[in-house]
Amino acid sequence: MDKLSILFLCTGNSCRSQMAESIVNSMFGHRFVGYSAGSKPDLSKFVDTKGVHPMALRILRDNGMKTDGLASKNWEPFIKQKDQIDFIFTLCGNALDDMAEACPVFPGKPATAHWGLDDPALARGTDEEVYRIFQEAFLVLRKRIELLASLPLENLKDQALQKKIEEIGTTV
Repeated sequence: MDKLSILFLCTGNSCRSQMAESIVNSMFGHRFVGYSAGSKPDLSKFVDTKGVHPMALRILRDNGMKTDGLASKNWEPFIKQKDQIDFIFTLCGNALDDMAEACPVFPGKPATAHWGLDDPALARGTDEEVYRIFQEAFLVLRKRIELLASLPLENLKDQALQKKIEEIGTTV
């Protein structure tokens, strides 16, 4: 069976989606290929890390995840590509309506769900407090991706699959 592709979307594409991309590729790369992109990535924010929040990279490394190739990127190339994306998950915490409005149509018929999660990039406090908030986001994403990977995807019909991936988005 070919690997299934998963695209994680966030507006700024600086931490949540990269963490999810890394989790997929590090833990489930034999079965899935993960990507991340955003509607308004800002490469000027974290120039040294190609737009990826340094704390997201630290959390990934501390949890044994791969960080090579992670970068903030626009979703345009994914819209224009001929290869089908199998799953698309939006991760913006309180911007579901904004993402739904802004989200373009992707090739094929990907299964989609909103897996909203507060943006750890907005965390304030001591380094330890910010680290803890990023770690919590990482753990929620890892749990959701583990749940997705545990589904018998080859046996689920469209409506049953849709229900399952939406349910996963409410798991914390």
